[in-house]
Amino acid sequence: MTALDCLNIGEVSANLAQVRSRSAVAIDCMSAETCATLSNLADQLQYRKARPVTGSVKTPVYQDFELDYEVPREHPFWRIAEALQSVFGPLLDGFRSEARSDSDTNFSLNDLIVQRYPPGCAGISPHRDHVEYRMIILIVLLSGDGDFRIHPERDEDEGAIIDFQPGQLLMMGAPGIASNFVRPFHSVRNITAMRRTIGMRFDRRLAGLST
Repeated sequence: MTALDCLNIGEVSANLAQVRSRSAVAIDCMSAETCATLSNLADQLQYRKARPVTGSVKTPVYQDFELDYEVPREHPFWRIAEALQSVFGPLLDGFRSEARSDSDTNFSLNDLIVQRYPPGCAGISPHRDHVEYRMIILIVLLSGDGDFRIHPERDEDEGAIIDFQPGQLLMMGAPGIASNFVRPFHSVRNITAMRRTIGMRFDRRLAGLST
């Protein structure tokens, strides 16, 4: 876990339990020096613009950022995912939830996306992640600023800002983390410095476990 040079497993365990009720929590995971090194690696990837509008006609999601969803498996960012899986896997195995299906016991961070939010971009409007992302969604913030909000509804004017700074790991709950857990609406806005993130998820579709 060399890249995760500030991650405390005890802190992960304590805050993971809070995710069930608070939806999202951020904790320290890496030093400023490591963030700078990984930011340089991130800038060497091949990005494309996100689709300006996604979602359905009734519930559109507006996007303004860059992404790379095809990071090669040999890339160092996948080693971070593997290290985090070694931490979260045993902890999630200890969770007992009636919402958890047999396929959730095969937790694997098999989905990785790197995103860049340039200064002045609109970010992404309130949305919920796909229902097939299970248990926990992890996001490492390498650089930049912006407001990461959790919204009670798909409402631009509401929502609590999560204190999420460069060098921190955001843990956001997903179906299976708790009984009757509701996927949170969330958004990213107000970017004034290049925001770089690594997102890691357990996608049951990729694992062939989708129901």
